[in-house]
Amino acid sequence: MRRPAIAIAVLALVLAGCSDTSSDGGSGEGGTPTQDVTTSEQTGEPSPEPTDPESTQDPVDKPSVKIAQLPVGGGADGNCNSVNWLGGDVIRPGTTMKLGRPTFDPKHIFEVDQSACGGKRSCEGLEWTADSQDACSVGFKQVGTQGTVTLKVPAEVTCATQDDCDELKKKEGSQIQLTAVPPETPTEEPETPTEEPETPSEEPDTPPAESPAETPSGE
Repeated sequence: MRRPAIAIAVLALVLAGCSDTSSDGGSGEGGTPTQDVTTSEQTGEPSPEPTDPESTQDPVDKPSVKIAQLPVGGGADGNCNSVNWLGGDVIRPGTTMKLGRPTFDPKHIFEVDQSACGGKRSCEGLEWTADSQDACSVGFKQVGTQGTVTLKVPAEVTCATQDDCDELKKKEGSQIQLTAVPPETPTEEPETPTEEPETPSEEPDTPPAESPAETPSGE
């Protein structure tokens, strides 16, 4: 009669062992739970963080143009000529014109001499925009003897659009002209030769000729 009791006890022990194995969650020996080890923990380096590419936009280059002769005008005060913008309202918002060094065409008749303007604002380096076209001055000196020249003021222009640059190119042309003054030649009066008064020549007094003595004829 004792065998069924022993069989029941052995079955209870087997069931208890199965229950312990399933409850440890795949633990290793001694009941210590196992841990998943990632690649970063094995190497000791942090895993690279995913980076989204930044959206960068290439800078948009504005159209530009070089103008050799701006539409300018002005008058001369001595050897200093004022320069004013005569192109109207074709300078659009967003357009900048940087003035260059003035020149004269043709050459060798006038040269730039800014000292002739004293402390007046030079044109070189001045910037004109849609809201500002300040007048400037160009000093000059005459180096030739004759001829007429045109004062040319160049500029490097950066435009908001290509159409703005095209409109500016249509306005080229300076209205400032200078004419050389021929140097004065002193007039010389012809020299009048001085005439010496004629001195009458004095002839020596000639004694009167003596008549030959008469010789008495013999009788």
